Parts: sequence; structure tokens; C-alpha cells
Amino acid sequence: MTARVLFWAVLMGLCARLCAAEDTSLEPITVIAMGVSQMTAASSGDVTSADIASMPLSRPAAVLENVPGLIVTQHSGEGKANQYFLRAFNLDHGTDLALSVDDVPVNMPSHAHGQGYSDLNFLVPELIADIHYKKGPYYADEGDFATAGAARIDLVRRLPPAVTLGLGEDGYRRVLALGDFDLQAGRLLAAAEVYRNDGPFDVSDDYRRLNGVVRYISGGANDYWTLTAMAYRGLWNATDQVPQRAIDEGLIDRFGTLNPSDGGDSSRDSLSFSRVVRRDSSQTELSAYLIRYELDLWSTFTYFLRDPSNGDQILQHDDRIVYGVKAAETWYGELFGRPVTTVLGLQVRTDDIRDVGISPTVGRRTLGASQDASVLESGLGAYLESTWQLAASVRATLGARYDDFFFDVKDKLQIDPQGSDSGDKRSGIFSPKVGLAFGPWRGTSLFLNAGDGYHSNDARGVTRSGNNADAAPVTPLTRAFGAEIGIDQRGASWDVKLDAFLLKLRSELVFDGDAGVTVPSGATTRFGLEWGGKYRINDWLSAQLNAAWTRARFDRDAPADDLGCSDASPVYPCADPVRVVGRYVPNSPTSVADAAITAHRPSGWFATVRARHFGSAPLVEDNSAESTPYTTIDLRGGFDSHERWTIALDLFNVANKKWDDIEYYYVSRLNGESNARPDYEVHPGIPRTLRAHFSYRFL
Repeated sequence: MTARVLFWAVLMGLCARLCAAEDTSLEPITVIAMGVSQMTAASSGDVTSADIASMPLSRPAAVLENVPGLIVTQHSGEGKANQYFLRAFNLDHGTDLALSVDDVPVNMPSHAHGQGYSDLNFLVPELIADIHYKKGPYYADEGDFATAGAARIDLVRRLPPAVTLGLGEDGYRRVLALGDFDLQAGRLLAAAEVYRNDGPFDVSDDYRRLNGVVRYISGGANDYWTLTAMAYRGLWNATDQVPQRAIDEGLIDRFGTLNPSDGGDSSRDSLSFSRVVRRDSSQTELSAYLIRYELDLWSTFTYFLRDPSNGDQILQHDDRIVYGVKAAETWYGELFGRPVTTVLGLQVRTDDIRDVGISPTVGRRTLGASQDASVLESGLGAYLESTWQLAASVRATLGARYDDFFFDVKDKLQIDPQGSDSGDKRSGIFSPKVGLAFGPWRGTSLFLNAGDGYHSNDARGVTRSGNNADAAPVTPLTRAFGAEIGIDQRGASWDVKLDAFLLKLRSELVFDGDAGVTVPSGATTRFGLEWGGKYRINDWLSAQLNAAWTRARFDRDAPADDLGCSDASPVYPCADPVRVVGRYVPNSPTSVADAAITAHRPSGWFATVRARHFGSAPLVEDNSAESTPYTTIDLRGGFDSHERWTIALDLFNVANKKWDDIEYYYVSRLNGESNARPDYEVHPGIPRTLRAHFSYRFL
């Protein structure tokens, strides 16, 4: 890690010398997002660095919980990508939610653990300048996975030198050092993080994380470029979700594990470049990125269902290089005397997946291989969008996007008698978008939006061939349609948003507990209501309330599901066979809400109290099993000297409530059981936990 960071620092320093202009004076830099859609909707918005700093964060990805209606959970060790929930989607680890950091995509298609896998553990919250979020498929600049929504995380351009120390219960330790300095015609920023946390589990998570960031910025407000290098490495043990009966029967306690050898090892290195040139009548943006990514993940989902002798632990392995380029040109002009802004963009991405597969293991010792392939997946997206100010209070946006994908899979095993994953396929999709904005009239604006979007499916499913339904190929690109009407009311001290939305998918990706991955299922329809409100009570006290209610259903009864076992099956015999037929979408929460009160006194004292509610969700298609709703309360308080130091205390789960971070319902078999049985599979949320943070700034 140290060698990588030092190498990048030297490389960027040399580049700074080679690229430096003759005029070495620095001008203020205006942040101009790369090729961002001009579309506006009531459900879109921004989260500032001050918003993030005011909230207690139990994990890096929790910064996304500042997006109204978005919930972040975990069903295994903290080093793994988190679970995301938005608009009644169980987004698993990122499916149907497009994430990017510094204009570099985070989602991993055709991933070993699930389509769209989005691991944000490389993110350092103190480096975030802004989160721009969008919900629905209405935005021409967003492509794959941006059906439920998208979030773009921008990084800071200045880092006053500081050191932060963190100490807390359950072995929580954190050291963060950051700062910047002038270098040639620009500024060099650097940050390094060392992190460890054991968690409340009987078998310690022993999660160790190293993060390094080096970032160079050069230029003025209208012409600048950045070069950013990031490195991450994580190692952890994992307490996976366990059958509720194992706890009820006293085999383990709430924080116990049935396989102490579960865990993972992940690394991510990236190098990205961006350039922005702004003129009076146009703007040019160019960015490029290179990512090296690896993951080894050992998990046990069904315990002794498949292999009563050795158990069902599997290794999911992913090794890839990702590279891509984005370019956009924006023109500012007039049509019939009215202002028009037009954006033309191009996005190219290639995932060179050297190895992706699943292997049965015992105690992390590999027994063989059940899946093993190399994948080359390339996507090219082009979009055009124009926003026309029809009248003083009327604005129309028309957009269109075309995406073309190429999938090439080489099955390294070629031993499946039902068929092979090897093959290649090409597929394209056209996505129109439209939006109308009216107002503001006395601070009130009305928005109408509609558009098509899509998500890609795993390349191995796209190219596979077989002689039964389970081995038949899946649709490469699944279309989604969304529509929304919303209102935004802004006053001197408040901002209130309300929207109603409809979202239809031709194929839902749902979690398969038997394999531990997402799989395509039937078409679905969602509609819901969302509320977002912020109120500034006075100069130092503010409050916010976000809530969402959503109904999600399959368009027709899902095929009869025996939950993975049958009384007639000699392989997976069931103690209590359950045939499930219904239209409920598993793990689609009906209601979510969060509320917070934040105080920041001029004297330096500050505090935030935040409540988060996660409503019940159907766990099977007939709603015969539901998750348990929960509400947790977190607290942050401390003192900022406004000069050199800040001290903060975070108290999570103030009421010490027993709650589950995730619940599933599927079939498993414990060691010694003669028959499998369906059961609630649970992963506990953290108990009351205290953490302290001390920051010192070198002014």
C-alpha cells in the first residue's frame, strides 16, 4: 500500500511538472460536474459535506443514507459491499442503483457475488465534497443500473492538514491523516486511513482497512484538470446470516456464527483523470479511469443443504481490470429567442474479468470449482439531451440515450452436462427521456418526468446455452420505465419535496439464498409516495424528515417456488415443504423513514439526534413470511474549537434495541438435521455502541 501511494505521488508530481503552464498563479476553481444531465425532478437533490459531517456514520457507505428514502445495511462482514434499499428495491449490493466516485463508476457487472456489486469501503467520508442524487430512469447521462436511482460522489479540492483519531467499543480504531500543499501550477492533496473494527460478534470481524488517496488539481475556474489515485485493501472475518432456529435452539447466540472461517479479502486500485474547459457559449469535459480490482469472499448461505459432509461454504472469486472514457460537450444558445442548453455525451467502459467463479470450500480450503470463467464485457453509451426555457416559468427537457453492449464469455470448466457459459453476444437498447418543470411561483416548482432505463444482466447468463429452462440464456439488457410527478416548495427557512412515482421493470433481479447471488425473475410494477423536508428553526438549530411508502408487485404470479427443497427430492428433502405462489416482491420494504434534529451552537457545541425506521417487507412471493420492522436512534455530539481541534462522540442504537440488519427467508439445513427446512435467515444489527473521535488541524 505504501509503495503504491508513494509511486502515485511521484508520478503525479512528475506529471505536474510536465503539464504545468507558464503562468503558475492559482485561481478559484468552480466545480463543474462531468456531463451532468440538465433534467430536474422533485426527487433529485444534493447532500453537502456539512450534512455528512453532522451525522453519525457506522460505515463509509452510510453517507448514502443522507439520500431521502435510501437505507444501507449489511448481511455479512463489514468488508463486504453493503446492502442498499431504495424505492422498495432490495438493491442487494448495488443492482439498480448506479454509484460513482469522482466520476468513476463503482458498480461491477458480471460480478462473482452479484450483478452491479458496489463496494464503497474505499471511500473516506472526510474527502466528500458533495453527493448529487437522482431517482428514476429520467436522466440521459445515466446508463447501466440507474433504474431505481443514481448517486454521484464528488471529492474535495482542498484538504487543510489534519489528523483524526477514532476509538470505540468492539475494537474500533481509526487513524486518518490528510492535507494539501502547492505544487507547481496546482495543488497536491493526500490522505491515508488505517482502520480496524471487531464488531459485536462472537467471532471477531477483525476488519482491517487501509486507504490511500493522492489527488492533483491544476488550473483556473474555467480550465482545469485533476489526476486522482486511490488504493484500498480490506481483510475481514464474517458472521453471515444464520437460521433463526439456530438461535432459538441455543446452538449459537444472536451474535454467533455457524462457520467461523467465513470472511473475505478485497483490494481496489484506481487512477482517474478529468479535464474541464469552460467557454462563454460551450463547455468541454473529458475523463478517463483505470481500476484494478480483486475479491475473495468465503460465505456459507445454506450450511449443510448441498453437502451434508463438508458443508456449503463457497469461495466467490473476482479478478478484473476496468477502464473507460467519458466525454461530453455542452452548448449554450437560443431557439426562438429562448435559452437552450444541449449536451452531447459519450461513455465507453470495458471490464476485462480475468477470472470470476465459485468454488466449494471447507475452512477456506478449496475442494474444486463449480463455476470458472473469464469475461470481456464492453459497453458504449451515447446520449443527447436538450433543455429549452419555453417561458419564464416553463422549462422542457428532451433526451435520448443509446447503449450497445458486447459480452464474451469463456467457460474454463466446460463440464456442465446441461450446457456451457461460453459464447459471445451483442445487444443494444434505446432509452428516451422527457421532463417538464414549472415555476418557481412564490418558491413552488412542479415537475413531470418520464423515461426508459435499463440494467444489464450477468454475462454468464447472457451467453450460456443449455437444454433446460434453468440453463437457458437471459435477456442481456432489461428495460425499465419510470414516471414521476413532484412538487418542491422552498421558503426562507424550509425546503419541502413531495413526489409520486411509477416504476416498471421487465425483469426483477432478486436475491437467491441458495446461491448467494441475484437472479432474474418476472416483470414488476412499483408505485409510491416520497416526502423530504428540511426546516431551519434558527441560526443554530435545524430539523429534517424524510419518508417513503411504496407498493411493489410482480405483474403476474411468480412461478411456484418450493424454496429450494421438496418432500419428493432425494437431494434436498424438506421437513416442512412450502409451495409459494404469489405476486409480492421479496425484500421490498413498504415504508422507510428517517428524522433528525441538528444543533450547532456558535460557541462550538454541536449535536445530532437521528431516528431511522425500516418497515416490514415480504420475504416470499405470497407474503406468508415478513421481516420485522425496526426503528433505531443514533446520536452525535461534541465541541469544535473553530481553530485547531474537534472532539465528537457517536452513540449508535441509543435504546440498545435488538434488531436485524437484514432478514431473508429460504431453505437451509443445519449440521445433523436429516431434512432441510425454510426459515428466517437473520444478521443482527449492532447493539448500543460508543465511539469517540478527535481531530487536530495544523493551521
